[in-house]
Amino acid sequence: SNRLRAEAHQVEAARAEVQLARSARNPVLSNHTAYTALSDQPAYVIGLPGAPQDINMPLSDQQFAATSTNVSVPIYTGGKINAMVAASRYQLNAASAGYASSFQNLKMEVADSYFNVLRTRQLLRIAQTSEDALMRHQHDVEKQLRQKVVTRNALLAAQAAYSAAAQERLKAENMVSISESAYNRYMGRQLDSWVDIEEMPVPPLSGDLNVLTQEAIRNRKELTQIASQSQASASLSRASNADRLPQIVAMGGHTYMQNSYLDEESYWSGSVGLRWTPIDGGASRAKSRAAVQNSAAAARIWNETCSQIALQVRSAWILEQETRSRIEVANIGEDQANENLRVVTRQFQEGLVNHTEVLDAQTLQTKAAVNRCNAIYDAILASCQLQRAAGRM
Repeated sequence: SNRLRAEAHQVEAARAEVQLARSARNPVLSNHTAYTALSDQPAYVIGLPGAPQDINMPLSDQQFAATSTNVSVPIYTGGKINAMVAASRYQLNAASAGYASSFQNLKMEVADSYFNVLRTRQLLRIAQTSEDALMRHQHDVEKQLRQKVVTRNALLAAQAAYSAAAQERLKAENMVSISESAYNRYMGRQLDSWVDIEEMPVPPLSGDLNVLTQEAIRNRKELTQIASQSQASASLSRASNADRLPQIVAMGGHTYMQNSYLDEESYWSGSVGLRWTPIDGGASRAKSRAAVQNSAAAARIWNETCSQIALQVRSAWILEQETRSRIEVANIGEDQANENLRVVTRQFQEGLVNHTEVLDAQTLQTKAAVNRCNAIYDAILASCQLQRAAGRM
């Protein structure tokens, strides 16, 4: 999944942001080197009393090289570095949780595509069975027409029903091809590759609704992602407040300046610097308020998402219960429709019923088979959806 790989890159980017925030604690070593050529040689002008003219004393060479190497390390930042490290860690947690959530969504999409292939194949078999049955009925009508038992109208009705069944079979074949192509896309294969998958039984019921809801609140990565984003915003607020506190840095360095007029060309230095911006026009306070509001918004979204997850679990749980009941009803309905078709077909062959009753019985049998097929795969998918809603997938 390219989408999942893209989110994996985002997780790695967030991990690099953590390293970036931590690096603010480390010493920074820098060097500046330059070779300078001046248009005139710098010199002091010294005027002596009684001297006929001023004396020019050279200050430096006209051409010279200079290099300066410095190292600095923060001593006190008002907690800004710690706050930025915490914020980046929470952002990494949010990115990781988002990846895990997308991974579960992808699993659900693959499961839906998997069972859609099985469903469309089963519907194709039902369409083929209906087409074959209507072809046999057409032959029975042709036989009775030759015997002058039925009118030509019965044959036309049988032929029309057979044509309609052939159309449904063609549509079912196309749906199988489309569902297999969709599944192959998820598998990263050629769209026209053969799909070899197995049927799966209807799983048992998932359990108690309250237990599933509590498990979903604990496991759903969406909630972890939102909570981490809220904590990251709170950390950014602390970092913004630290901007108004003193920032103390220790510095040391070595400087070399090529100058034949200096007694010493190489110097070592050490210093402690203080930068303090108690008033910055309200910028840091505004940034802090913005981060606080973002944190509060994430907390509201967390509560809203909890409510949505509880609704998802409840809806999936009710659907799972309902689909199991549908299977029982569909099994009974299919058995009754099969028996009805068998009896009506035999009665028609014996000349006891009209041809329309056979067509009606065949329609009922096909509908009952489709209902049973949909009930089975709806039940399987309902269990998958409940597993996803509970964060188990």
